Amino acid sequence: MSNLPVVVVVGSPNAGKSTLINRLSSSRQAVVHETPGVTRDRKEIETEWCGRRFMIVDTGGFDTTSGTPFASDIRDQVRAAVAGADVVVFVVDGRAGPLADDYGIAEVVRRLKAPVLLVANKIDDLGRQEPATELYELGLGAARPISASHGLGTGELLDELVDLFPAASAEADEDADEASTAVPVVIVGRPNAGKSSLFNAIAGESRTIVSDIAGTTRDAIDTVVKTPHGEFRFIDTAGMRKTAKLSGIEYYSYLRSLQSLERAHVAIIVADSTLGLNELDMSIASEATRRGCATVLVFNKSDIVYPDLEEFALVAAQKLRQKPQVAALSAKTGVGVAQLLEMVASLDVRYATHIGTRALNKALADISAQRPLPQKHGKRLKMYYAAQYGTAPPRFAIEINDRTLVTRDFGFFIENRLRAHFGLEGIPVIIDFKGK
Repeated sequence: MSNLPVVVVVGSPNAGKSTLINRLSSSRQAVVHETPGVTRDRKEIETEWCGRRFMIVDTGGFDTTSGTPFASDIRDQVRAAVAGADVVVFVVDGRAGPLADDYGIAEVVRRLKAPVLLVANKIDDLGRQEPATELYELGLGAARPISASHGLGTGELLDELVDLFPAASAEADEDADEASTAVPVVIVGRPNAGKSSLFNAIAGESRTIVSDIAGTTRDAIDTVVKTPHGEFRFIDTAGMRKTAKLSGIEYYSYLRSLQSLERAHVAIIVADSTLGLNELDMSIASEATRRGCATVLVFNKSDIVYPDLEEFALVAAQKLRQKPQVAALSAKTGVGVAQLLEMVASLDVRYATHIGTRALNKALADISAQRPLPQKHGKRLKMYYAAQYGTAPPRFAIEINDRTLVTRDFGFFIENRLRAHFGLEGIPVIIDFKGK
């Protein structure tokens, strides 16, 4: 997807990979938790050091223990990640010495042509502590002592990484600029609705682990995809349930899903065709609306049960403020995915649309004639002038005589009529009534 240098970070569960990635990228994008095995899927984070931009990839803990949930899938994800790496950072616990899993990782990375940097984490006093001498048994040379939690030794590690990168090219910088301008599209929905399957179908590869176990995805995973309709950054998220039923890692994953909504232009709400449209789907769609996303409601698993789109569109129009479009697809077979991408592209165009002042005021005059304007104590509301003052999402200012005369019902009436008049179904419409 990009010509940026790729650094893949690997290690056993709880070696401190995600903490190190957050330190190297100066972010908090990787999930850190005291429970081993929180990270399961590959997560890409673009960062920069000394003027060189590169992609750093977090991976799940390489666990060779039999019977561990998703262990085999995670190992496959790690192998796929390192196969495309320019540099591999192998993180071990510098105090405990090599674990059984570390020997398994060493066997994989020793076969690579890419350089491998062995990093001994959790060395909190670089002057007094030395990495365990047993780490030489991994056959990767001397381990570089660091403390990811305290930032010790990480600057030197970044310097060494940058020195190992291929020579910078204009094409790489151009690709980085394109990636930063790709339209952010978040995929959200209830657990086990098929979000990760859809994400993989769009990405064209198995970027996230798919299983019948609800809650498999725990973090927001980004991938830039070029389509005939434009370039998009698709974000897969953890399944969203009612907060009263969440705790621990699940609650943290839920918060990350909400954060993904806040940085997206378009939200694809994935519903399960076999379950129909229910209150949880409505709640998730409303959450996306509150965070300013354009929305489309997609019914997955249509190869099993084809949804009644006409009925669901009617229900969505009645109960959801943005009145989103509805669609059916099968992430498993790929039927309907191309049509969804076309809908997403159309939504983003309308999300960033600008309506001319003349057309807007003509529409406002037509809307005003459809029903009497509200009045209070004999004083009637008057609307003088309207203009659009922002896009992504569209923001309108309407000048009126008295803001206290605007009722909630009338505000929704104007919003719905503007949405219908300018084809803004599924688009957030923000109206600011300004008194003289």
